[in-house]
Amino acid sequence: MAKSCGAEIIDLHTPLYSRPDLFADALHPDIEGAGIIANTIGAAITGNYGGFKLSPAFSEHMVLQRDKPVEISGTANSQDRIKLNFAGITSQFITGPDGKWHLAVPQVIAGGPYKMQILVNGQIVVDWNDILVGEVWFCSGQSNMVFRLDQSQNGKEESENALDENLRFLNFREIAETSDTKWDSTTLKKVDQLQYFKGAWEKCDPKEAAGFSAIAYHFGKELKERLHVPIGLIQVAVGGAPAESFIDRYSLEHHPQLVNVLYNWSSNDFIMEWCRQRAMANISSGNNLLQRHPYMPAYIFEAGISRFQGYPVKGVLWYQGESNAHNMEHHEVVFPELIRSWRQFWKNDKLPFVFAQLSSIQRPGWELFRDSQRRMAGEIPACYMSVTSDLGDSLNVHPIRKKEVGHRLALQALQKVYGQAVKADGPMPLKATRVGKSSIEIIFNQDQKLQTSDGQSLLELDAAGSDEVFYSISGELKDNKITILNKTDQDIRQVRYGWRPFSRGNLINCYGLPASTFSLIVN
Repeated sequence: MAKSCGAEIIDLHTPLYSRPDLFADALHPDIEGAGIIANTIGAAITGNYGGFKLSPAFSEHMVLQRDKPVEISGTANSQDRIKLNFAGITSQFITGPDGKWHLAVPQVIAGGPYKMQILVNGQIVVDWNDILVGEVWFCSGQSNMVFRLDQSQNGKEESENALDENLRFLNFREIAETSDTKWDSTTLKKVDQLQYFKGAWEKCDPKEAAGFSAIAYHFGKELKERLHVPIGLIQVAVGGAPAESFIDRYSLEHHPQLVNVLYNWSSNDFIMEWCRQRAMANISSGNNLLQRHPYMPAYIFEAGISRFQGYPVKGVLWYQGESNAHNMEHHEVVFPELIRSWRQFWKNDKLPFVFAQLSSIQRPGWELFRDSQRRMAGEIPACYMSVTSDLGDSLNVHPIRKKEVGHRLALQALQKVYGQAVKADGPMPLKATRVGKSSIEIIFNQDQKLQTSDGQSLLELDAAGSDEVFYSISGELKDNKITILNKTDQDIRQVRYGWRPFSRGNLINCYGLPASTFSLIVN
């Protein structure tokens, strides 16, 4: 209709779509919502959008992804002339009636520092002298990704020596932690307005490294040493957050199994009960019945991830699942949808996901969840998992041995994403087969010598017959096989390994990498 009569569209959908808190009856906006509508219409009529604004993903000291087209974007007043100078190349843009502008950043070789200058109507508004080009990874998840370097084993010493011009961090920190406290009215207002995160690119120094994700730090440090290019790490992670909060609203609305979680999150047990209780405690002093919270489905995407529209990344580093471990089947729907959502957001259907399998702790069902993660890593393209169960703590959901986790995740990226000649996987079971009448072989996919981490007998190997009652059984390691001699009258139908919430399984390969929890049907 607008095209046929030459009219301009005023977009009210975009500024209101991610603000359901403004619509008590899901139809009519409150005073703040009405103000957003009025300001949007006023800006469209006058062309005054409040002057030059830049996406928060871009700042001094940033690292741009090499070998990828980068588009720097923002808003300005209508008909403003935006000029970009980068690495000696100039591009220009005149904003239209919607005030939006975007400029292509020319591709340059990895390294730097490069200079970037932006002018509006001939006046310099951005003058940066320290831009690097290299590899950028998006580091996300919940508390074990948030877990700081200075909290980890030997982390204080590591951070004291962390000084590296070619390692950069963008830590999108929360304005308030999701601990068991009441948030004040100012915080609640900012949360509703999606102003929950703040941060800018910083160089790696002792202070910045100490407060950054321990896992991401060690991951990035190893990549820099192996690839010999600058590394940029973006951290958007929230302790306790369920996976649903990282998925965009449109994907949740249009998913037949997840749409009900979106609109019924506070009373739907697909979201873990303690998450809902913690969120209610945080927002208990507010008077908005539709108060937002980071644990709400779609929230972290809207407040954090969406800010990186047009900012290419090489891959995603992910550590999350503790807040979804109570419902493995539901997570098997959520996790693939999260990956699909992000790949669509970054316009890369092969965007690598490198993730940490949940560790060990005495919590029911974690062995089931770990096995589910193992299976999904084998089913989802470009999705790679590192085992961490041998690094767990029986009583603490935050084990402190983060350097080893970062190293294993780096091995996954180096081998699977960058094609380097390193070994990234521990023993990975392929099948369990009968050999003769009294022997079963578990065959693994690597021609590597199996061994135990302590040189002792294999632990936590179980078998079951048709009654599905499991019992411990011994196995002999030989090359890439486990041989089980059945000394009972019962016909073995299933075998499993590491099937304990807190696992003491000791199966590794000759590279010292551990095997995952697994369960197999005997054929």
